[in-house]
Amino acid sequence: MKRLASLALVTAGIAIGYAASGVLPASSRAAEPANTARVKTACAWPAEIDAVKAAPANHKVLLENERVRVLEVTVQPGEREPVHAHCNPSAMYIMQAGPYRDYDGKGKILSDVGDAPPSSVYPVAVWRQPEPPHSVENLDTKPLRLLRVELKD
Repeated sequence: MKRLASLALVTAGIAIGYAASGVLPASSRAAEPANTARVKTACAWPAEIDAVKAAPANHKVLLENERVRVLEVTVQPGEREPVHAHCNPSAMYIMQAGPYRDYDGKGKILSDVGDAPPSSVYPVAVWRQPEPPHSVENLDTKPLRLLRVELKD
């Protein structure tokens, strides 16, 4: 039941985020002609470092079809996930997070977030563009938990 409620919130958040950000007008899908071909751009990174292939213990596929891939992402306390990439833009619904470090594909620290926002800030939804190779290290005593909805078109 909790998962369904979270997924419903993510879906609502994506719709609100699209409309608010101007990324996609709310009416654009309804107005799209049925015979319009969608063009998918190739991923800039090798398939082997796709999040699900490179870091399967951290990225669980909840739903996948021709339009989206919904991932449940968990990084345990003290864990650093393997280097991976996300080829598609996505909405992230962060349920729980604390201090963490974000690394690039070569191991260089990109950000070191030592002070996490108070737990009252969560859940929070954010928009992400495709992400090059990176990894996250959870510095907290609680798991980092989020849902990531990757848009394929």
